[in-house]
Amino acid sequence: MMKQGLVAGAAFLALAACGGNDASEASKGEGREVARGSVETGDGEAQYSVREDGDTTTFTVTGPDGQTGKFMSGEGAANFLPDFAPLYPGAKVVGGAGGDSATGKGGMVNFETGDAPEKIVAWYKAEAQKAGLKVAGEMTTPDMRMVTAQDEATGRSLQVHASAKEGGGTSASLIAGSK
Repeated sequence: MMKQGLVAGAAFLALAACGGNDASEASKGEGREVARGSVETGDGEAQYSVREDGDTTTFTVTGPDGQTGKFMSGEGAANFLPDFAPLYPGAKVVGGAGGDSATGKGGMVNFETGDAPEKIVAWYKAEAQKAGLKVAGEMTTPDMRMVTAQDEATGRSLQVHASAKEGGGTSASLIAGSK
């Protein structure tokens, strides 16, 4: 199944990202290929490739049905975000996943910042409303802040979780996409 390939791909990317990335060997753009192959799934053969470009490692898998998924580590993961869900100003991307398809674009980006969770959630709430999304839910716990917003007419949605890090700063995840 494609899901099994994506799960295996995520694990493979995590291992690949642990290796050293020599920026002098990587090119701009697509980077250099460090691995390619195929795996047999219950639905047929899936193809994968791993590319490095500076501090960004990209794992791409194409399932037997032709659907493609990408997983990234590093700053490049922000490329998956749709225009209505920009990366938080000054954020440091630490990883993510996503992709483009004929029906939409979307992904998840994990990032860190020195700002408080409340400030991050308030900023995304304002950005969502500027983009025409309606806030669908908010949650506050002692450890985490969250906001979700959507536009049912266009199929656009976003969700942000932000938690204070021990020692200062915030760790956050942004999930956004469109149909």
